[in-house]
Amino acid sequence: MYPEFKKKLFTILMTICISGCGLSLDFDDLGPFQDTDTGDSDTDTDSDTDADTDVDTDTDTDTGTDTDTDTDTDTDTDTDCDPIWTEHTVDGTFGGACSVYAADVDGDGDMDVLGAAQTADAIAWWENTAGDGTAWTEHTVDGAFDGARSVFAADVDGDGDMDVLGAAFTADEINWWENTAGNGTIWVEHTVDGTFDGAYSVYATDVDGDGDMDVLGAGSSADDITWWENTMGDGTAWTEHTVAGVFNTSSSVYTADIDGDGNMDVLGASYEDDDIIWWENTAGDGTAWTEHTVDGTFGGACSVYAADVDGDGDMDVLGAALDADDIAWWENTAGDGSAWTWHTVDGNFDGANLLYAADVDGDGDMDVLGAASAGNDITWWENTAGDGTAWTEHAVDGTFGGACSVYAADVDGDGDMDVLGAASGDNAITWWESDCIP
Repeated sequence: MYPEFKKKLFTILMTICISGCGLSLDFDDLGPFQDTDTGDSDTDTDSDTDADTDVDTDTDTDTGTDTDTDTDTDTDTDTDCDPIWTEHTVDGTFGGACSVYAADVDGDGDMDVLGAAQTADAIAWWENTAGDGTAWTEHTVDGAFDGARSVFAADVDGDGDMDVLGAAFTADEINWWENTAGNGTIWVEHTVDGTFDGAYSVYATDVDGDGDMDVLGAGSSADDITWWENTMGDGTAWTEHTVAGVFNTSSSVYTADIDGDGNMDVLGASYEDDDIIWWENTAGDGTAWTEHTVDGTFGGACSVYAADVDGDGDMDVLGAALDADDIAWWENTAGDGSAWTWHTVDGNFDGANLLYAADVDGDGDMDVLGAASAGNDITWWENTAGDGTAWTEHAVDGTFGGACSVYAADVDGDGDMDVLGAASGDNAITWWESDCIP
């Protein structure tokens, strides 16, 4: 990529990040180069349980021996919950906060929080000091990760603790940091790829099925979806494999077993091409990929995820479209990724930037969460019928300035799903406590 183009693109992105972490660019502003650039909480509990039992017994006797008895028993039990949310700030001065994740970084059994800040060039984690989300201690993983854009956690070296991964847009880097002491106090940086142009999204899973964690990335300026093989199994050596080398303005990468054959397939979102795509792991070891289109007209696709939305046992696909203001899911109709049926969750989610799926209300099905940078919204949609055919919108926070990332985890350890968010405009990492204690 031309250096002057990249400088101009980064300036535009940083301007956008004041109001959100979206990629809503006017490509004419980029000059003649046209070389453009996601998966990737408080606790309140309401529980309504209604058990109504009606028993009617009628006995009619005619000239002695005819007896009719009708017994009707109706029992209705409703155990789901419409959460009330209590906001808690993890960090309100995390400059250009644009990615949030949760994992047990220090190995003490509770959920800690991780974040990436594009303006501050930082990857950090906050220790859940009391274990219930009421007190946080900040720990810097890397304070000079230029244009930090995405954060994730996984056991990269296979030693049983959580390591941290990051993507840096300006530095063109995919890195991981070794949790040397196992409790998050000491970090050793390792480069996976130092020339991954416009690194925008990072994820980790076992792509080749050899039992260790491999790394995946979306390069928004490289127009790539790539995975790096953990060659030695301990994160000391990496072999690059291209999944898609012409995927314009790649903005998000995720993995799931889409075709149900037992290995990891790859999903991606292309902002410029308006594409949601999945690549079949044909040989099962990541050496060969077959491209399948889920949707080629998803305007400004910028986030992709997979979950069993309709509860039929296979993986469906979800996406967020920044330009179309859409949150949608595609039903895996045949169960093998060969046919897709589009369903809208919300077609008016202003600046839809990132989405996630979790059982927010505790009723056993997958709900959807989203972050909207233009609308400053963190929202969840209730899977009302449980099969993805009807959705009820619930606001978590409608004034979260430049909302650009959302995640769900049990932050306070009370057994329900809390919500976490990152806001670039507010420079904030925040969690909202759910009152849906099971």
